[in-house]
Amino acid sequence: MARRCSWFWVALVAFGVVSCSRSDNASREGAAAASASAAPPPLTPSVRTNPPEVEVSHVELLDAYEASAARADERFKGKHVLVRGKLGEVVKDGANVVVTMPKEARPDAPSVRCLVRESEAAEVAALKAEDSLDVVGKVVKFDKHVELEGCVVNTQIKACRVVTKALGRGTCEQDREELGARLVLGAEQAALVCGSPAGFEAWRAKTASLPAQERAGRMISVDTTACHLTYEGLTPRLAVEFSSALARMRWENDVPSLAP
Repeated sequence: MARRCSWFWVALVAFGVVSCSRSDNASREGAAAASASAAPPPLTPSVRTNPPEVEVSHVELLDAYEASAARADERFKGKHVLVRGKLGEVVKDGANVVVTMPKEARPDAPSVRCLVRESEAAEVAALKAEDSLDVVGKVVKFDKHVELEGCVVNTQIKACRVVTKALGRGTCEQDREELGARLVLGAEQAALVCGSPAGFEAWRAKTASLPAQERAGRMISVDTTACHLTYEGLTPRLAVEFSSALARMRWENDVPSLAP
């Protein structure tokens, strides 16, 4: 009964406020205008703290634009996309460095072209033609080539390094066939992928269809980071350690990092 009474009084007060505002519309509009002019502008985050919005291979991305640039723009333009593929070359464009992933092995082939950040100089310098590569950047335009800006390279290796830092041991290798990296702990290995929410959901749906005995003790996920890890013969102790490491991972400005 007390709850009903409370709602009655709230409704009565609300009705009274509405009635008063209707009878004094000019005053209300004036006050609203004054409040709006005095309010500070909304804050815009300086860095993105969420995972890439989409993940796709460089061939799939090029195919989508070649099939219909308008439809592809709806899916990709202006979004931060994780693209995986093979390195074509690293070229200088004035003061800028561009990493290319060509669709085919010929000089005039369409390609994904990524304008990389200055902070990526060391990573880019270590790249070789035909290396497996992933980049995260914002899709800006298509004109035979798909162009991305603000690119970060080798995000999967970076994510793996975050995990080894949290664990205090282990080494990382680029996965040459699929998106992700290999986390090596002595004779044992784990497959680590940090991608988009859609990619994470696809992985979770795939693993959910496996028999329970195959899922138990070898697959770990953390929804907030869109990261997952598959490990053969996972011990309870390592399960706890890996879970703690993944829980500390964050995407900041398109770079996997370790939260405190």
